[in-house]
Amino acid sequence: MVFTLTQTVSASFWNLSGDVMLHDPSIIKEGNTWWAFGTGEADKTGLRVLRSDNGTNWSATPVIFPQPLSWWSNYVPGHTSAQWAPDVNYYNGRYWVYYSVSKFGTNTSMIGLTSTESINSGNWRDDGLVIRSTSSNDYNAIDGDLVIDKNGDPWLSFGSFWSGIKLTKLDKNTMKPTGQLYSIAARPNHPEHAIEAPNITYKDGYYYLFVSFDKCCQGVDSTYKIAYGRSENITGPYVDKNGVNMMNGGGTILDAGNDQWIGPGHQDVYNNNIIVRHAYDAQNNGMPRLLINDLYWDANGWPTYDSNAAGILTGSKYKLINRGTGKIAEVNAKSTADGADVIQWSDNGGTHQQWTITNLENGYYKLKNVNSSKALEIFGWDTNNSGDAVQYSDLGGNNQQWSFVPLGNGYYKIINRHSGKALDAFGSTNGSDIIQYDYHGGTNQQWQLIKVN
Repeated sequence: MVFTLTQTVSASFWNLSGDVMLHDPSIIKEGNTWWAFGTGEADKTGLRVLRSDNGTNWSATPVIFPQPLSWWSNYVPGHTSAQWAPDVNYYNGRYWVYYSVSKFGTNTSMIGLTSTESINSGNWRDDGLVIRSTSSNDYNAIDGDLVIDKNGDPWLSFGSFWSGIKLTKLDKNTMKPTGQLYSIAARPNHPEHAIEAPNITYKDGYYYLFVSFDKCCQGVDSTYKIAYGRSENITGPYVDKNGVNMMNGGGTILDAGNDQWIGPGHQDVYNNNIIVRHAYDAQNNGMPRLLINDLYWDANGWPTYDSNAAGILTGSKYKLINRGTGKIAEVNAKSTADGADVIQWSDNGGTHQQWTITNLENGYYKLKNVNSSKALEIFGWDTNNSGDAVQYSDLGGNNQQWSFVPLGNGYYKIINRHSGKALDAFGSTNGSDIIQYDYHGGTNQQWQLIKVN
């Protein structure tokens, strides 16, 4: 068994409420409404569907397939009453849901397809069989996942245990397979070949393959975990951060859970900045629950939960926390006037303590106060030590441009372009000034950027 362990859950979770019992989730937004699809409840029928108007408070809606379709039993006699592992995507004017029909522990399985012009309408069209497997195949046709490649062409990945994860190209009109099967990930040295639930997304020249390792569906005894690799080509080879091919068991672990959330897996990445998955709640008798986190990408292009590892995300809002004092850079008294002083204060959550940071694509950044929309600058183009940091209308001057130099452990020195001096916390009490000064390495010249959601 070869994989690289990097981190467990350490990021902030979306604060979900309402009905969030969901297994094998997939998420999408239609207009202003969020939808989450998942495996049907045990001993019930259909696919479970949740709805939210804000992404955090969820409620159940009627299932898809309240009655089984008659043709399923032609391919999977004795299938479970509930269907599994739906994947929802929007393509060519329709919402497509690939779903699985199977019997637990066998590879007598099939992936079906249903679609609609509007999820909210509840009018789902039966699009029939996509692909099946039998005991004569060395793969299992479940856990289908639609991905659109960089050229706009649709593909389907799928697979669970056996010989691993497969990929096939789809016809744009039928959304059914139109080519060969590619093998893209496997665990040949694992005693149970435990890999499933593929999810592929394209970003900045790479296809990223997310999979789930190990044992699902055992409540708090589950050992599920999320792993990933990437490739320049959708058909592979996919390699992890150590360069190990995922066909040889490679995979860097993104999420192995924590004391409360056991066995996270069956992940779905949405818009490259959100990841959903289920985990079993150790504080609620191992109930499967929907989890949502922001997803970031580090400086080398690998996925992470750590917003600091992602570097500075242009256009995002941040709090600037001084390492020496623990206080935040704010505009004094919530002023919106030109020349208002920038000082230190304890965190009170105000927008006058938040700064939108924009990459100017010249090695420098602009910081604009969220409350006033004015830029952080050194007043009067001062080049002397103790020159004052203030806010002013955005004039584009070099005294309003700043470089961020990483110091490690999530801290930066912040250097003014015009003066070459460092942003400096002068004093340590509420109301103490922020100035510029020659950089000397003190903690009062080191700043942590905390992203504001």
